[in-house]
Amino acid sequence: IEGRISAGMREQLHQLCREVADPGERLKRQYDVIRPVYECDPLPEEDEAEPFDARAHTETWEDMVRLQEEQIYPRAFAAITSPAIMLHGEYDPHPGPLIYASLLPHLPQLEYRAWPQCGHSPWRERAVREEFFAVLRGWLWERMG
Repeated sequence: IEGRISAGMREQLHQLCREVADPGERLKRQYDVIRPVYECDPLPEEDEAEPFDARAHTETWEDMVRLQEEQIYPRAFAAITSPAIMLHGEYDPHPGPLIYASLLPHLPQLEYRAWPQCGHSPWRERAVREEFFAVLRGWLWERMG
């Protein structure tokens, strides 16, 4: 992620820290600045009616980090016996193949599918949105139908 953030983005992020007092609004606007780091060709985003909850976001992320540090996650995934699939964009700065490999010892039934020219949210990417939903529907149908 750091390698993808431009100098202009960094300046905008610093400016938001100086100018936007509300933590929720600041975090939302910071994400708007770095969103291109996560996306290839996104569809227009619908306006969200709910305000961004910075506290919930921060607490959730800190809890995830704590669970990883305590080695609870991903070990706890071993309790999952149902089929599972990881649908991933290759442009996502989160390394899909490495994440998949780290989860496989705990979720041996985990399947993996990735799309090139696709970012962090395949359902929002113009090039793969329809295929993403078709793959997901087909995968669910095969296992539940």
